[in-house]
Amino acid sequence: MGVTGGPQEKSDNFHRILDLPYPLVGNKDRTILKAYEARWPLIGLARRTTYVIGTDRKIQLAFNDETNMTAHAARALEAVSATDG
Repeated sequence: MGVTGGPQEKSDNFHRILDLPYPLVGNKDRTILKAYEARWPLIGLARRTTYVIGTDRKIQLAFNDETNMTAHAARALEAVSATDG
């Protein structure tokens, strides 16, 4: 699931345009972003952060990179694979 710092309507449009294979949630009041500390300090904008959360509800991975989306996918797959066995 993806979370954006904008309204749901904007997230829905972005989701449709990019044909994303996962849900995208608008978080205009930024409560989710604050809870996961996924905002840039001082300016408060959302950071590009990938989390892998285990079945025990604990964060297994928190990865930040603003430009390399391939790295997000690779790191997430590594974390999921490590918890599989």
